[in-house]
Amino acid sequence: MAAILALPLSAQTANLLPMDDFLKDWKISKQFTIAVAEKMPAEFYDFKATPEEMSFGQQMIHIAGSLFSRFHQMSGEKLPYSGPPAKITRDVAIEWLNQSFDYVLKVLPKLTDAQLAKDEFKVDWEGRPVANGRDMIMNMFVHVAHHRAQCEVYLRLKGITPPVYTF
Repeated sequence: MAAILALPLSAQTANLLPMDDFLKDWKISKQFTIAVAEKMPAEFYDFKATPEEMSFGQQMIHIAGSLFSRFHQMSGEKLPYSGPPAKITRDVAIEWLNQSFDYVLKVLPKLTDAQLAKDEFKVDWEGRPVANGRDMIMNMFVHVAHHRAQCEVYLRLKGITPPVYTF
């Protein structure tokens, strides 16, 4: 029987999604995020929509780094890298995205009910200093979509049509 991502134990009647379905969604997110990354020519990876924002490349590395960080925080599973890249290039960003999503796809099905329910993960989100594993997973799924959408706007600002949204 497939594992179920569920609400906290006090609300077990409301199962959210079978693990196999959720893994499928993460695989689609990986494919779509990498398609967005591949659409931007290498010479525009330092492009910023405004001076205050991260560059396109920084956005992509931020997505990957956040996935590594949060899923390592929950699982303790060894990271496949020794530190952030010294220089952000298109090739480095795509490599990091591939590695980070592969890490998520490896770690996610191994997370235990105890890890998912644990409410001790330091996150420092506005108004919430800690979160449980379920909240972290859902936040990271939304976080990827948020930054990927920003990158789609960057593509448009460069006159590039983003890949067709798939889900």
